[in-house]
Amino acid sequence: RQEARDAAGPGRQRRLRIGSVGSRAVAAWLRRVHERLPDTDTTIHVDVSASALLRMVAADQLDVAFVYESEGFPLRVPPDAEQRVLMAREPQFVALAAGHPAAARPVVHLADLAEDTWMVDPTADHEYAAMRRVFSEAGLNPRVVQVRDNATAAELVASGEAVRPCQPTSLPGPGTVVRPVHGDPLAVRLLFTWRPRVLSPPALDALYGELRAAYLDLAKVNPAYLAWLARHEPVLLGRAG
Repeated sequence: RQEARDAAGPGRQRRLRIGSVGSRAVAAWLRRVHERLPDTDTTIHVDVSASALLRMVAADQLDVAFVYESEGFPLRVPPDAEQRVLMAREPQFVALAAGHPAAARPVVHLADLAEDTWMVDPTADHEYAAMRRVFSEAGLNPRVVQVRDNATAAELVASGEAVRPCQPTSLPGPGTVVRPVHGDPLAVRLLFTWRPRVLSPPALDALYGELRAAYLDLAKVNPAYLAWLARHEPVLLGRAG
């Protein structure tokens, strides 16, 4: 079918198939791409599994993918795929109830949450294993439960029944706060992945640039993450400036 479409000639509409893990940057990225490429048929496929997205890139079901890799658990990248690093080490913050004793602090320590129940999404690649490794290195052994439904997870956090790691660009839900963790023990690497010969270098540069801009726009409205970037990634902020 793809060969037949290719044979149809230049008169057919260009396609762009984007894949992404769940991120608040996705909507802004897609809007920017639509504005830059108004004549392109752009689609988005969102999946919590980075490995699933990379398999789709390898199978020519996606042209590009925005994924994250849990620290210490490298992804299996398709042999013919290429990558650019958006963030070499994005810290994971923690969401907790507004009434939690640690919520009053601007930065929390893992030990502050050692008696809490932690939540992870069982469909997220290596999230559970990465969390367990961090706890083990810190000499902690909190209870960890796996909750797939985001609405349920949000309610559990707001009620004080559990805490959970979250992206630093996350906004707190009702009755919750989002705080950085001292020392940034939980982290991921953000990657922009594609297969060679699918898109021209200028097109790839444009897509990557729009993704970075969308991501930094989100970071700038979160004071805690903006302060973190100013300390750890001033060059990234400078380029966005």
